[in-house]
Amino acid sequence: MMSFPPPSDFNGPHAENLAGCVDLHMHSRHSDGACEPDYLVEWAAALGLKAISLTDHDTTRGIKRAIQRGRELGVEVIPGVEISVKLNGGTFHLLAYHYDPDDAGFEATLREIADKRESRNRKIVQSLTEHGMPITYDEVLEEAGEAVVGRPHIAAVLERKGWVASRQEAFDKWIADDGPCYFEKDTFGPEEALKFVRKHKAVPVIAHPIWLNRGGLDKTEEYLKQLKAWGLLGLEAIYPDHDQVWTAGLIEIAQRLGLIVTGGSDFHGGRTKPHTTLGHGEGGGFRVPATVLEGLQAARQAAQENAAA
Repeated sequence: MMSFPPPSDFNGPHAENLAGCVDLHMHSRHSDGACEPDYLVEWAAALGLKAISLTDHDTTRGIKRAIQRGRELGVEVIPGVEISVKLNGGTFHLLAYHYDPDDAGFEATLREIADKRESRNRKIVQSLTEHGMPITYDEVLEEAGEAVVGRPHIAAVLERKGWVASRQEAFDKWIADDGPCYFEKDTFGPEEALKFVRKHKAVPVIAHPIWLNRGGLDKTEEYLKQLKAWGLLGLEAIYPDHDQVWTAGLIEIAQRLGLIVTGGSDFHGGRTKPHTTLGHGEGGGFRVPATVLEGLQAARQAAQENAAA
């Protein structure tokens, strides 16, 4: 397990700008993050964040711990999860907020996705071996620990065994969506994913829309219109990889389409997204105002009323 300093040590030069802000996208050791859920909440409290959401990939395993720690420290922890969705031979990510942590059916479906992810991961490991980089799935499981196994764990094993110089090289050369050892997940299609989230009274929000790779804001808006028709309620406009043009453009799109705006750092920790930290991005030029919570709460009410109708 990676060792981190106490959360109080993270009050860096931009911490004073975060009081009252939020961070609605982050990962723990239960998926491909480096920190425990408790640690993330403690760090958020030290930074003065008003609310956070733990959004691990395809699992809700750490959310109850995070909620409890948040109650102790005065940080609102919004139930969240990041769901993999099929897109053009690859995947995009859908954030689901305000699901019921006690909804056994919601978690059971996510476990089915995780099981299918394992089948895909085993194919990747086999393909890497056939390409002259022998690793075993047991090594990947050991790397992942209690987390849902994903490509970052495979990349870590490749790096540790010396088959690549870095985890980024593992993705760039071998296991990215267009890589020679990539296999598509057997998971939801977009319409199915949105119906699943809405069925369980949660709020579906498209994660980091720039990575939909639609070719620009105009094409992205066209696709978001279709997603809205299937039940999309929001988009993550405030995101470290979005420059000012994309952020402003996405906010305008959200206004035109009647979608809420959310934002988050997508913090992982360790060697994944090393230039992004909790609450703000590289250089401190990123923060999410607490005003986004108003829209999220309104969307939550709409989702619950729609599911009950």
